[in-house]
Amino acid sequence: MKKLYPIITATSLVFIASLAGYHLPATGDLSPVKKIPVFMPDDTKVSLKNGTSLSGRLIKFDSQAKTIALGRESKTKEVAMKEIKQIEFQGKVIIKSGTLVIRGEEKSSNPKENRKRWQEPLQNFKIIDVNEGKAEVTLTSLDPLEIRGIEGVASKSSYVVEEIKFNPSDKIEIQVNPH
Repeated sequence: MKKLYPIITATSLVFIASLAGYHLPATGDLSPVKKIPVFMPDDTKVSLKNGTSLSGRLIKFDSQAKTIALGRESKTKEVAMKEIKQIEFQGKVIIKSGTLVIRGEEKSSNPKENRKRWQEPLQNFKIIDVNEGKAEVTLTSLDPLEIRGIEGVASKSSYVVEEIKFNPSDKIEIQVNPH
């Protein structure tokens, strides 16, 4: 029995040490809040509610002041979100893989089948890098299963913003298409 005691002790210590490095997956974190990177083409058409339109590059999206700014060459034009009907993104964007994407040149036989529309509060859309067309959308309005599907697509490809519409309830509807 005296020889068995050190063996049991040593085995127990090895077993406990091996458990210390083993982590169970967190089941309590079911938070459906995820930041999804998106890319914005460099040409933007803003349709105003009064029937006119503006164009340029979206360089600012201020959810607190509820304004956007378009830039063209050295000029900047600020517009209140309440005056905007929708923003359409056109032209090219270079996505993270270095691939040049030009809207209208989708590879899919049915490019509309992959489009998604996310409806989120204004503050959930942020421009990260104007020069590279990088932005992010914090998804809070979708269920966890939908968010996991979106994350799966985002890990293999990049979402390109095609359109943003403004709702009177301080929400935006963002149409994206993976490339």
